[in-house]
Amino acid sequence: MPIERGSGKYGRPTYNQAAKVIAKFGGENQLAQFLGCSRITIYRWQYARPYGTGGMVPSSAVDKLHAVARREGVLITSQDWLPERIDYGTPKSI
Repeated sequence: MPIERGSGKYGRPTYNQAAKVIAKFGGENQLAQFLGCSRITIYRWQYARPYGTGGMVPSSAVDKLHAVARREGVLITSQDWLPERIDYGTPKSI
């Protein structure tokens, strides 16, 4: 039985807010450099709970993100901050 990608304990976050914001900065590595933190910290924003934040940007990082976006010229719109629930569809039957 093949294992589906993203089905492990870290996969399948509930929301896509973090992924949208991370993409605006050019990826996890680039954003980690801008914020001065580990890239693993940024990856965890996209992990399912309890190992990550379920796809949401932590509130403690929002002000830092705004400051970095202003400094680096990255446009983050209000649409980027709106969390959208990810629909993974129905599980495949065996």
